[in-house]
Amino acid sequence: QTAYLKANYPVEFMAGLLSNEINNTDKISTFVGECKRMGIPILPPDVNRSGLKFTPELQGEVGAIRYGLAAIKNVGEGAMDLAIKEREAGGEFSSLEDFCKRLDSRVANKKILENLIRCGAFDFLGRERAELFACIDESMAAAAASQRDRASGQVSLFDDMPAPASKPTSRRIIPWTEHEKMSYEKELLGFYVTGHPLDAYANVLAEGKYQTITSLND
Repeated sequence: QTAYLKANYPVEFMAGLLSNEINNTDKISTFVGECKRMGIPILPPDVNRSGLKFTPELQGEVGAIRYGLAAIKNVGEGAMDLAIKEREAGGEFSSLEDFCKRLDSRVANKKILENLIRCGAFDFLGRERAELFACIDESMAAAAASQRDRASGQVSLFDDMPAPASKPTSRRIIPWTEHEKMSYEKELLGFYVTGHPLDAYANVLAEGKYQTITSLND
């Protein structure tokens, strides 16, 4: 039965298989490798697109699998479930500040925000991950002030408007290198999303002018 499903519904089957091992990063890495062998793209986590677990998603006309938020290390399934419910009730998140404002500190705490940014779950904003990372404290402070005002009844005329995106910080933020980005992705997701450490050696590998480790004994 599983062979039939894998042959006829590969995207759905692999999404289910990945979801079944959502707490095992090593297994996820193995299955992601199988997806790549089968030609199934794995899309990075996204707070506006991801489900709790791995879900099939069309990328153009190609079936792909979107990484589940609960599979990201050190964010917590309960917190991500609350984030998804808020997104479904109030619409997509428009900024990091909007995410913080609409969710309480159980979900929008510093550790969770750091890990979501590090693995690319806020890349839809089109801002450097390092810059967003530097804005975490500012975003949390603005959200906390807004929530305090709501609690004390100081509701602003503009309170229902989307939270504005933070302005680029005046401090000079050095973007993370590709190596740093990939290291965070491997740590939190179990595989590389934006590239691979061996990409720089693609030409050498393509030429085949090298010795394999197993051949060294000879």
